[in-house]
Amino acid sequence: METRTIRVADRGYVVLPAKLRRKYNIKKGTMLLLREEADEIILKPVPSFTDRLAGLTKGSFGQTGDEIQKWLDREREER
Repeated sequence: METRTIRVADRGYVVLPAKLRRKYNIKKGTMLLLREEADEIILKPVPSFTDRLAGLTKGSFGQTGDEIQKWLDREREER
């Protein structure tokens, strides 16, 4: 595991390195689980509901979480 030093900005913001964001598919809006364990802080990406739904439906409503979300939005508008 590679160790990096990052700086905490005003209001507690931190920037995750691009390499890790790509590796763990972290993008704008991705929810992260924050857990404190002993003397460590652990961040873990939480898969979105629509991403999980995309896998369960095997392409019935779209191939990606974004496509599923668009389908859901259209369905909600029609009601």
